[in-house]
Amino acid sequence: MSPRDGLLAVGEPAANDDPTVQVVVRDVRMRFGSMVIFMVKWAIAAIPALVILTFLFVAVSLFATALVGSMVGLSHIGGKASTSSMPTGAAKSMDPARAAYLERVIVQNVRVGQSVLDEPGVWGEIKNAGDRALKEVDITIFCLGADGKPVFEQKFYPVLVPADGSLGLGDESEPLKAGYSRKFGVKLDDAPSDWTKQVEVKVTDIEFQ
Repeated sequence: MSPRDGLLAVGEPAANDDPTVQVVVRDVRMRFGSMVIFMVKWAIAAIPALVILTFLFVAVSLFATALVGSMVGLSHIGGKASTSSMPTGAAKSMDPARAAYLERVIVQNVRVGQSVLDEPGVWGEIKNAGDRALKEVDITIFCLGADGKPVFEQKFYPVLVPADGSLGLGDESEPLKAGYSRKFGVKLDDAPSDWTKQVEVKVTDIEFQ
């Protein structure tokens, strides 16, 4: 290495019985051409490092998304499920227009399963088969016992547009347009032990946009 292209260092040798040498780098002097070549090599070496970092970032993002989604979405499908679009008592407590429209909000593809966190729950899909947009859809999930009667129930809002017009979190804060469908998932970790993993899902109320 020439004096013009190398490391300028000062050091002091240790005692004779210690072969190590302490070196302090004070400056680096390189010819311009050597520096250009060094920087090009450095840039090329950084490419696989950026690829690895990008891969790690995507993997962590996907894991975080899956973890959050598992709190609502469910997998490992099992059990049976039945659906109904309108309970008998709900139509009597609302105006005729809303009561009549309940028949056009269809619950479909209902399934019982376990989340990735091993939490029981139910997921499915609602479809607005009418001609009006909805800003609120209430469903009630009935957990059935061995005799086919409800032993537990839980209400959920797959569509719930904030009343103050603010932007909510998730798809449920968006109106459900006519002809559109929307998936939902509900945890049922509070359901009692005599629940037979069968459910009945009913649309219990709606609000027009």
